[in-house]
Amino acid sequence: MGGVKRYSLRGRLMLTLVGAMTILWLGAAVAAFLHALEEADELFDAQMVQASELLLGLVKDSDAGQAVTRPVEQNHPYRMPVFFQVMDLVDGRWRMLAHTPDGADGLPPAERLADGFFRIKLGAVPWRIFVRSERTDGRLYRVVVGQRYAIRDDLGHEFAEHLLIPLAVGFPLMALSIWWSVGRAMQPVREAAGAVLGMPVDGLRPIALSGACPHEITPLIDAIDILTRRVSLAIDNERRFTADAAHELRTPLAALRIHAQVAARIDDPQERRRAHEQMMAGVERMTHLVEQLLTLARLDPAAGSGAVASSCDLADVAATVCADLMPLAIERGQEIQLEAPAPAPVAVEPTWVELLVRNLVDNALRYGRDGGCVDVQVENLRQRVRLTVRDDGPGVAEGERARLLERFYRAGDSDHDGCGLGLSIVARIAESAGAEINFVDGLAGVGGAAGLGVRVEFPVPTPRC
Repeated sequence: MGGVKRYSLRGRLMLTLVGAMTILWLGAAVAAFLHALEEADELFDAQMVQASELLLGLVKDSDAGQAVTRPVEQNHPYRMPVFFQVMDLVDGRWRMLAHTPDGADGLPPAERLADGFFRIKLGAVPWRIFVRSERTDGRLYRVVVGQRYAIRDDLGHEFAEHLLIPLAVGFPLMALSIWWSVGRAMQPVREAAGAVLGMPVDGLRPIALSGACPHEITPLIDAIDILTRRVSLAIDNERRFTADAAHELRTPLAALRIHAQVAARIDDPQERRRAHEQMMAGVERMTHLVEQLLTLARLDPAAGSGAVASSCDLADVAATVCADLMPLAIERGQEIQLEAPAPAPVAVEPTWVELLVRNLVDNALRYGRDGGCVDVQVENLRQRVRLTVRDDGPGVAEGERARLLERFYRAGDSDHDGCGLGLSIVARIAESAGAEINFVDGLAGVGGAAGLGVRVEFPVPTPRC
């Protein structure tokens, strides 16, 4: 591919997908972690509220004098990680009814505590405090429940980490599944590349995949199939051109060699001049043949593409060609009659239109009778543009006319001045332009000859918006 920068499509897909998945995974993990901490905080706060309700229920239903002021410390592994204080207001003073062994030293006086949650530091240790007050039977009770932030954070992080374990295990599994899926999805591309590399030059064929073809690479495979057909056609045309040229050039080259050998052995000046004239005629014939062969070789690869690249006026082209070939007509005493009363636009490259008209008129002049007439008519019809070229020569039988479009086929007298490629060139141009060729009767000549006419009908070009 020369200097074109290459990269791995599979690697780029893997990098893109895994990178995007990593970013999304990290975002989801952070969101899940923060959400887990938030849920843990709410759970601990609910636990503190529930504990306060339970303590209030106990102290309200018991005799204040019999209230437990210092419960026994419990070291059970599932011990509730909270401290509490339960007080009541008697004669304007707060009396401690119950509290945990690890009560928080330095807690502000009860009268200075407001109901609700707040954060406080007790001896440089941060605590989460919940205060609740309730008046029952004329007595005011206040419950203080607290938790250390360190305990809450440890339990919250442990809870969040347990949520992250499935995500951490699932990430490499997802990356592995992406790697396998991308590799499987790229299998048709590798198979198509192998089919192209294994295709012999002399046996180009459409790409055949063992399975279904993805929509994403269908345009590429279709383009390769079109290219293989075009290359195969070009190779076939080249082989046919080589075979045709070798076949057709063999005879004139042999004739030129014979004429040269004869001219070298003749002493009579007149005979030598005649031999030289024959040599020049052979050279001109071979030159014409080579030009026609090269023209036909240029037309074959251009079929279906170059002939319809632009448009031109068929009437103007016909007038130009008739003027160019007038010296040939005068040399043979012939007359060219052109009838093109109106412009006739056709969607064909001007060079190809000129080549088509020139070959038709040149054929008519060559195969028409000396002193005869060639009629060229251009008609602009509603649905098509028609070109008709007729001569007054010997004509061709109807059963033989179809073969006139074949290469190197010459009807009637095979010794006539021509190489049998003119109408083949016309047929190739007409095929490229989507035109239709038909044979009609020509101009009536002497001795009952009907002549021959060739009619080419072009589609009218679609107007552009």
